[in-house]
Amino acid sequence: MQFDDLYREMIQDHYRQPRNKEPIDTKSQGAALDNPSCGDRVALKIEWDDHDRIKSIVFDGEGCSISMASASMLTEIMSGKSRAEAVETAAKIHRIFRGEEPAEELEAYGDIISLQGLVQYPVRLKCATLAWQTLDLLLGAEAS
Repeated sequence: MQFDDLYREMIQDHYRQPRNKEPIDTKSQGAALDNPSCGDRVALKIEWDDHDRIKSIVFDGEGCSISMASASMLTEIMSGKSRAEAVETAAKIHRIFRGEEPAEELEAYGDIISLQGLVQYPVRLKCATLAWQTLDLLLGAEAS
C-alpha cells in the first residue's frame, strides 16, 4: 500500500465509520455552518466538565467524504482539551491548512495528517475546514 493510498483509506474510514456523530438540535445547542458552494453542512456540540475541559464533543452533518472525515477527526483531536488548548489547537490547524506552517505538522494530531495534501487544493480545502470554522464559531459563542 502506498502512502497516498493509506491517507485515502484513513479519510474513507472516518467517512464510513464517523467518530462521535449524533443528531444535534442547533436551534437550542451547538453551532452549524454550511458551504453553499457544495452543500456540505456541519454542526458541532461541546459539553464541558467542571474543570473547563471538553467532556464530550459530537458532530452532525452531511457532505463529501473530506468534510465528514475532517469533522470526525476534529472530535477525536479536541476530546479532553481545555478551552485554551482547543482554541490554540484550532488556530494551529488553520495556519497549517492556509499554508502558513508546514503541512507535515499535522502529524502531531493523528489521522488528520491524511488531509495534508489538500493545502494545494483550495476548493477541497474548504471542505476540510468547514468543521474547524464551525468550531471557531462555537468556541467564540461559548466564550462570550
